[in-house]
Amino acid sequence: MLRFPALRSAALIALVLTLAAAPAVSAQNATGERVLRSWTDDVKLDDGSQALWTFTVTFNTDTGEYARTVTDKNGTLIERTVQATSLARPTDEEIEMARAIIFADPDLNELYERANNPELSGGFVLQREEGHPCGPGSRCLQFDMFDVDTAARRVNRIRYVVVDVRDGTLVSKDFDPSADGNATRFNRNPDPTR
Repeated sequence: MLRFPALRSAALIALVLTLAAAPAVSAQNATGERVLRSWTDDVKLDDGSQALWTFTVTFNTDTGEYARTVTDKNGTLIERTVQATSLARPTDEEIEMARAIIFADPDLNELYERANNPELSGGFVLQREEGHPCGPGSRCLQFDMFDVDTAARRVNRIRYVVVDVRDGTLVSKDFDPSADGNATRFNRNPDPTR
C-alpha cells in the first residue's frame, strides 16, 4: 500500500495524468459523451427471429444527461432514450478521477496520511433531488475513507467524501449519508441545499 510521501506523489501523478488526458478525451469526443457501459445481446424480435443488438449507456458531461441507445449489428439506431438521472455504475476512469481529486485536497490527504491503516473505498453513485449539488445533471460518487484496526478487528470511519466527476469538483469533505443519502420517494430531504 502506498503511504506518506509515496502516496502524495502517486496522487499528484494521478491528478496530472487525469488533467493531461482531458484534452485528448475532449478531442476524441467533442460532445463530451462518456461511455458508462456497453454490451451486445441476442434479442428475439416480434416476428420470432433473433437479432444481435448493442446496448450503450452514456453520460454527456456537457448537458448532464444520460442516454441509452440500442443499435443493430449494422449500427442502425433502433432506440434512443435520454434521462436526467441514472444509477449506472461508474467506470474505472471515473473512480480514478475521483480518487485523484480526493487525494489532491490537502485536508483529506492529511486525514488519510495520519491514519494507521487507511483505506478509501466506494465510488457509489449519489443521486439527489433538484437544487442539490448532486441533483439531476450531476455525476456524484460517494467514497468511504476509513482506518482499519486489524488487531482490534474494528474499522474507524474517517470521512464520507463526495466528488462530482461531471465537472471534477469536491462536493463534500464530510458527507452524512444518514441525512443526505440517495433521493427516493421515501427519503426526500426537505432542505435541498444539504
